[in-house]
Amino acid sequence: MKFSKYILGFALVAAGLSMTSCDKDNKGAIYDGPAMANYTFETSEITSELEEATNVVPVVVWRTHSTEAYKTTVNFTTDAQDYALQTNEVSFGPGEDTDTLYVVATNMERGDKRICEIEFNEADKATANTFEDPIQKITVTVVWPRLLPAGTCTFMDYTCGMFGLPTPMVAENVRIVNVEGSDRYRILQPLYEVFNLIGDPCEPHNFEFHLLDDGSAVVDDATPMALNYWGYYVYYNTRSYSSYCYVGNDGNTYDVSFLLMNSAGSLYSGGNFVFVWDKDAEWPAD
Repeated sequence: MKFSKYILGFALVAAGLSMTSCDKDNKGAIYDGPAMANYTFETSEITSELEEATNVVPVVVWRTHSTEAYKTTVNFTTDAQDYALQTNEVSFGPGEDTDTLYVVATNMERGDKRICEIEFNEADKATANTFEDPIQKITVTVVWPRLLPAGTCTFMDYTCGMFGLPTPMVAENVRIVNVEGSDRYRILQPLYEVFNLIGDPCEPHNFEFHLLDDGSAVVDDATPMALNYWGYYVYYNTRSYSSYCYVGNDGNTYDVSFLLMNSAGSLYSGGNFVFVWDKDAEWPAD
């Protein structure tokens, strides 16, 4: 095999199927003093999308710096069942500026959405606070969205040609789903379907993209595709490598280009697959 090497020394960006978002970061003043209750949550809102029936969401609490240990408690409120804090105690050791609470959702089902609030107690909120605009209450939402059938595609992989295989490698009737309530779509296990053609199945990872109103598609940078060509991973970064990482389309035919990264962090050009999407197709029988 002959590769055209472009970039050396990049670290692999690893991302999971679970997604979090926040609307504000808040890191305050630093001082050495007594263990006063000068607290703030790191953000006022967290939304976590999970991929299984149990999810654990970390919630970070900051305090102004102190050389003394300090403990306090927070208030947790929710109307949802099977949704709780592991502990409501916040504990800082000497010199520690952060502690992490963990919200745990269990027994989730597709379509579930659970919301809770965590708030400092009144005594702590009343204490003089040296943080600028401290965040004293946080809302934590977990969702497990439904995956709705969205047709099938003919998936044609050209990257295999870099490894001496004939191209394109074509898999028919590969399933596509829509993440309910969003513009996000997933091709289910496309490389698994392709590699099965040569009796060399790989890990069953999905390919996710956003479908725009004009019918075009975009892929998130560092998207958690985790697609793997015999130890070479898909690396997608339009901010730095837009000449190599892009999605084009002609109607329902989508052309996806990307770089490949090896375990040493070297990047190679030539990653490409095409999928032709039949949005109205019924899924094949299992």
